[in-house]
Amino acid sequence: MKRFLIYLTLITFVLLGLVGLSYAISGDEVLSRVEASLTKQKDQESIVEVILYKDGKVKEKREMQIWAKGKEKRLVKFISPESVKGIGVLSLPDDKMYVYLPAYQKVRAIQGSAKDQNFQGTDFSYREIGEFNYSSSFDAKIVSENDKEYVLELTKKPSSDWSYERIIMTVDKNEFLPKKLEMYEKGKLKKVLDVIETKKIGDYNVLYHIKMSTVANNTATEIITKDIKFDQNLDAKGVFTERFLSK
Repeated sequence: MKRFLIYLTLITFVLLGLVGLSYAISGDEVLSRVEASLTKQKDQESIVEVILYKDGKVKEKREMQIWAKGKEKRLVKFISPESVKGIGVLSLPDDKMYVYLPAYQKVRAIQGSAKDQNFQGTDFSYREIGEFNYSSSFDAKIVSENDKEYVLELTKKPSSDWSYERIIMTVDKNEFLPKKLEMYEKGKLKKVLDVIETKKIGDYNVLYHIKMSTVANNTATEIITKDIKFDQNLDAKGVFTERFLSK
């Protein structure tokens, strides 16, 4: 009996040690490192191709310009075709968001659940377009890992007004870059974000080619980077302002 108790105690310590080794880093730390890996640059400006799909077929091609600084400053504006040219969205700290529609020649604030609506027929919401920022609204925990990747479960914080209750995120261990996100709303899978290609340009990581799919609608939107510039001191140029949005 004594030997059995000693054996049981040893097994318990071994198992606890293995658990400790498996989760030497927390889910929140992994998520923080993912966001840090995507925002090392002081700022960035990019031209991207936007391809809209319906039932697996190309529905429309567009071109868009994106300016970003850190996780909380972002301006996105369509530059073609003519039907959407000039339409843009501005995101600022403290969860402030604005949209500009040239037809009305007016900047309007986006409030509450409107931020979760799709941006101008794409599969990206106003929140999601052109940015990657989840740590302020979700708690993360590691649900599995292997030698190449972590799988995180993100759970919405009580203070968050996102429509997703849960997100499953697969993360590359080597570069701490996202590979796939599965977004759940009301218990059902709503959207899937696939990171098709990443690039390291100098010291900076870029999600070069991504695809957002909406499960129920059988639609998808690809964003492919065509040109990108870094560290242009965009703040000093007045980029992240309502005035620049409406130019």
